[in-house]
Amino acid sequence: MGLYRIKNYNLKIDDISESDRIISGYFSAFNNEDSDGDTIVKGAFRKTISERGPDSDHPRIKHLLDHDTRKSIGKLQELKEDSKGLRYVSKLGRHTAGKDALFMALDGLITEHSIGFETLKEERNNSERTSMIKEIRLWEGSSLQTWGANPDTPLTGVKGLVKTKEDYIERIDKLTKAIRTGKYTDETFDYLEIELKQIQAFIATFEETPKPEQSTEAVHKNADFEALKYLQQSLN
Repeated sequence: MGLYRIKNYNLKIDDISESDRIISGYFSAFNNEDSDGDTIVKGAFRKTISERGPDSDHPRIKHLLDHDTRKSIGKLQELKEDSKGLRYVSKLGRHTAGKDALFMALDGLITEHSIGFETLKEERNNSERTSMIKEIRLWEGSSLQTWGANPDTPLTGVKGLVKTKEDYIERIDKLTKAIRTGKYTDETFDYLEIELKQIQAFIATFEETPKPEQSTEAVHKNADFEALKYLQQSLN
């Protein structure tokens, strides 16, 4: 199973209906090689839309702001592939986050989109260091504010909650327990699982072993995250 990843796209909202709070646009574009050498091809979303999209038996794909699981801004009404990319139609909520997102869209503050996903199938070209992504498990599509989100740090919704090794361990423990034994709605379970996957992806960005030239502080930092990696493996 691949790690949770995000990819940003300079794709603006293309239609807004203020009266019924409907917005539409593209979360992702096809055949566009990014800075990582990755290209998502048409068909990559077909299975995940069928299994997890708004018209499926078990819709699980969320519409977030800046990949923040605490900021669900709307409910997806449509999600489909066309010749350009992954097109969505979403109805923004009546809650504060939904209202704010509507006004940010109207005021031009939401200027990009992004996806949070796992790669299931890809075709790599090692000599050119490129990859054709052919199948994706999509967790969420995000509308991004003016400055967007950093594609190298998919923890935008979690970083403010945790600061030390102990904080990460405690958060993972709480999320795991909540997912396994909690009595939440299916919607809440989905958000908890997304956050857990974001943390796991963040942990995976740390090096396996410290380099000799690293400072003592960096060595301790890597040692701390070895414990977190062990926790991550035990959850898989």
